[in-house]
Amino acid sequence: MLITNLLDRLKKYKFFAELLTPEAFSQMKRYVITGFTGFAIEYFLFLTFDNFVFKRFFPGGYSFAKDVAANLFNYNLKDSTYCILLANAIAYVVVFWFNFLVNRIWSFKSKVNIFKQLRQYGALFIFNLIAISALMWFLTDKIGIISKISKILVMGLVVCWNFILYKKVIYK
Repeated sequence: MLITNLLDRLKKYKFFAELLTPEAFSQMKRYVITGFTGFAIEYFLFLTFDNFVFKRFFPGGYSFAKDVAANLFNYNLKDSTYCILLANAIAYVVVFWFNFLVNRIWSFKSKVNIFKQLRQYGALFIFNLIAISALMWFLTDKIGIISKISKILVMGLVVCWNFILYKKVIYK
């Protein structure tokens, strides 16, 4: 009863009315399936780089990244934080192409100019990468949450705002 009343009220606003259609729910289901698949790939890559690759082969560029962080933010990166952020960035870049193509072709069945969408998706990608890195740093370095949990929390946040931006802007 309460949910029905709430949905009826929301449908009066164009923004929400477009999100509450049967087509939008169908897109949401496909988006969730794509998202879980992308999540599995991204999380697997993150764990692989963070727990295995960077434990055996410390990544290059640490002194440069440490200098940038020290100069820009007056903050010295810990070795573990650097590995977490780099593992996160690599995993996110790899999954970028999977998510873009599967969402375009299957989730939203978009026929709009792919180059226009790729520019928009690329801008969102850059924003997300910066936001994800900042949130990962904050949750792991400042709050002390282990990186495996932080990654899941951050990915959950990104999924929420991405669906609306995909539906309303990129794959419309």
